[in-house]
Amino acid sequence: MTEEEYVRMKNILNTVIEQQALFAENHLKAEKRMDRAEDRMNSNAEAIAALLTIAEVHEQERVASDERVNAKFAEVAERFAQTDERMNALVNVVERYITRG
Repeated sequence: MTEEEYVRMKNILNTVIEQQALFAENHLKAEKRMDRAEDRMNSNAEAIAALLTIAEVHEQERVASDERVNAKFAEVAERFAQTDERMNALVNVVERYITRG
């Protein structure tokens, strides 16, 4: 092997070593980015789960509130019906009183 061939081989090996070091550095950076992305995904998943839990609680509260409102409307409707009956009875009494005289 001549000195020229030796220098050429040494340069090639140095280039390969530099490329390998760069590859290892880039690989490490990519792993760190993936770890951060994974952490964010896990954090997002936890946040989504918490939001879903809150949404379920709100839905349960809304349903309970709707049931209370419906019960009140039914109660008011019943009272209006009773009042209507009383008003009709009063109108009948007044009409009889007026027609008799």
